[in-house]
Amino acid sequence: MKIRRIVLTLIIIGLACLAYVIWSMCLSDTKVAFVNYQSITLGQISKAAKDVDVKLAMVDPEDFDNLDDYNFVMINGMGLRITEEQRGILLEKVKKGLPVLTTMATNPDNDIVSLDSISEKTIKKYLSAGGRANYRNMLVYIRRNIDGKTIGTSAPDAPVMRRFGQFYHIDPANPDDEDLEFFSLADYENFLKKNNLYRDKAPRIIVTGVMGDAGSLVDSLEKTGNVVYPVRDFKAAVRGRQVDTISPSAVINMAHGRLGDFAVDYLKKANIPLFSPLNVNSLVSEWESDKMGMVGGFMSQSVVMPEIDGAIRPFALFGHYLGDDGLENLSAIHGRLSEFVNTVNRHIALKTKPVKDKKLVIYYYKGPGNTSLTASGMEVVPSLFNLLKALKNAGYTVNNLPQTSEELGKLLQQQGSVYN
Repeated sequence: MKIRRIVLTLIIIGLACLAYVIWSMCLSDTKVAFVNYQSITLGQISKAAKDVDVKLAMVDPEDFDNLDDYNFVMINGMGLRITEEQRGILLEKVKKGLPVLTTMATNPDNDIVSLDSISEKTIKKYLSAGGRANYRNMLVYIRRNIDGKTIGTSAPDAPVMRRFGQFYHIDPANPDDEDLEFFSLADYENFLKKNNLYRDKAPRIIVTGVMGDAGSLVDSLEKTGNVVYPVRDFKAAVRGRQVDTISPSAVINMAHGRLGDFAVDYLKKANIPLFSPLNVNSLVSEWESDKMGMVGGFMSQSVVMPEIDGAIRPFALFGHYLGDDGLENLSAIHGRLSEFVNTVNRHIALKTKPVKDKKLVIYYYKGPGNTSLTASGMEVVPSLFNLLKALKNAGYTVNNLPQTSEELGKLLQQQGSVYN
């Protein structure tokens, strides 16, 4: 009797082990590791993976020891920084059979590919074509052709080059789907009118750049009474005179770096303010706990370069949050979107607000003491007096302005005292 039980137990254990092996080889999730991928791109790939048995993860080079847990590794080689030791670990994994594909390698030593030429070309085509349909088919291809799991999935469609329109917008009926594309200004405005998003006398705002979450920004701007034009190529819109037709009250550039002299000259001539909200390009929790915030080249590209274009309000608006799938998702930082949109709307309102109703704050330099109203050789009091006179002549409300700069100086000493 005991022997029967032992035999039966061994059979059950054997069957369980066999079932686990079959499940692991044929039915388990395909695990794909992404190295050095932008959260914007990875977020789109993640949305395409919802109905595919594929799990995605971001892996840092310092965690290359853990790559054995994955069925496939995709590496963005552009700007990839890895040590000799990390590269050695990766190459050792490749020797043991780990499938790896590196694209856009700027360093030849990092151009590590262990796929056959057909698989390499096919996956690269899916990536370059972009769009959720291509990304979904890419993941199905990886599951079937790289991981060898064909049960439950049909063969993927071939890569299809996606056409991107000059204008785009979230589909109001299916907000979780891919953006709708529009190839002419007339088609885009017809879409706005059909969806009650067009107002004849409302301010027009152009949103451009790819470093932010256009969907939430556009939605917030629309809800506060604006007609919004998300534009993929602002320079082309200027050259093609689309901007003239739109006649925007403001331009919001969600890209780090410069727009360039050509676009800036146009904005200056047309007196259109340029806003440059920032993507902190890291987890919001990490950014908030970092007392330095932005430093070095990242700060110069994010703040200094846009300001050379005359951009204003370099406001930290976008950042990364961890999603339910463990991946970083780009989103507007909680509590900051309404503040930024309110600032844009106030600037636009200044264009039509009567000068007499505008309120200005003027900061001037004054140290302690009676003879301190100077700054680097500049005469502070006469300069302030001339500024206030010019504002009054321009129609601003300037009450109780003294007759001379000397009288203004006495007033500042009496009412603007500064103590050590």
